[in-house]
Amino acid sequence: MGSFLVLTGVLLLMASAIWIIGEVLKKDVIMAALALIVFPIFSIFWTFWVDYKKCSTAFYLGLAGAILSGIGLKIGIS
Repeated sequence: MGSFLVLTGVLLLMASAIWIIGEVLKKDVIMAALALIVFPIFSIFWTFWVDYKKCSTAFYLGLAGAILSGIGLKIGIS
């Protein structure tokens, strides 16, 4: 059960990263390169201070993925 939660969480995190970096890439290439380097911090910045309307769904999707991965790791991967 834990491995399924970790896999689901990682897939949600990957989808969130692609979505947010895609939105950033539409506005600025340099900022997208920065987003690739420091994604977790940058996604918080971009979502809450720059473009909440477009990126809030992707941010919360990634947050759900992180929570699911954490629960899966706590349960244990077998």
